[in-house]
Amino acid sequence: MPWLLILRIATLVALLASAALLSDYAAGSPSFCSASSGCGAVRASQYSHVTLAGKFLPLPVFGVLGFAGLYAASLLSRRLLFVAAGLGGAVALWLLVVQAFVLKQFCWLCVTTDLAGLVAAGAAFGLAKQKSPDSSLLLPAWSWWCLGLLALAAPLLWPFVKVRPSVPGPVLAYYVPGKLNVVEFADYQCPACRRFHEILKPVLARYGDRVHFVRLNKPLVSHFYARDAAGAAICGEAQGKLEGMADALFKAQDLSPAGLEAAAASVGLDAKQFEACMLTSETNARVDREAALLSGDEFEGLPTTYIGGQRLLGVRSAAELDDALERAARGEGVSGVAWYVYVPAVMLLALLMVRVGLRRRPV
Repeated sequence: MPWLLILRIATLVALLASAALLSDYAAGSPSFCSASSGCGAVRASQYSHVTLAGKFLPLPVFGVLGFAGLYAASLLSRRLLFVAAGLGGAVALWLLVVQAFVLKQFCWLCVTTDLAGLVAAGAAFGLAKQKSPDSSLLLPAWSWWCLGLLALAAPLLWPFVKVRPSVPGPVLAYYVPGKLNVVEFADYQCPACRRFHEILKPVLARYGDRVHFVRLNKPLVSHFYARDAAGAAICGEAQGKLEGMADALFKAQDLSPAGLEAAAASVGLDAKQFEACMLTSETNARVDREAALLSGDEFEGLPTTYIGGQRLLGVRSAAELDDALERAARGEGVSGVAWYVYVPAVMLLALLMVRVGLRRRPV
């Protein structure tokens, strides 16, 4: 059996999937797995990060480093190869068990990575028992290095070049002609939404009346108090204090019913009107109606912010917001590369590397 060839191909698959996972974690908004999928459930779990020196490091960082090390070892050192493959296989098996029996949720990229890691470990075991040299490696070393770099770079580059989706019709309904339109979907219990609020608010303040801003509610089922907090914001709006109430909710450490009442009192809402508003069916219906505007393939994470013709996912910097607002002011549309162009281009580049490697392989 061509064990070394199988090991390298499996490691390339694992490296590709690990890089895609890292891309989703690092960008703060998923490009490969939606927030409502099994990937989102795994990302939200305690097993998605490792605490190191007081800092949270996403687990895919170790996956990328581990499989990159295994791939390099397959080209440089047989001894390190067996150690790295064995360790990678053990970790992959443990992560599959965690998904199956602890989280009871499966992330397709995680499963791809783990299964490829197990295949690589099995191939390393077969290679260790092989007495004769493996003559199945058809490519020179430089071709393998190039393929490894491509497997690492392609998923990490994708979020920066992909087409930003056009603004959905229901969102466009909130736009006002002649204004810099900003529509944000948020969850008051969402940590990313809380961080983004502190960035977005001063940026919008600099543009003053030029901006038409609308915040829509998208409470996640996984956040126990998010739905009531959304209702509290609507009830704050009913008394003419939406932004004050929103500020209080984003800053509140307690979003329980008692915490919501305290937030309402802190911005001067009438307690009886607030309590009555929270109990009405109209408030609940509005939360449902706004949440339904962002669903299916359009929902990839929170916060989701539409600025002009551009969609921004996750926590973005003040510079990125300024850039999006200036683009909206110039009336610029959406640009980028479609996935059905990007994926074939990456595959053709990989085939080109193989083709050139085959033609120039040592005789």
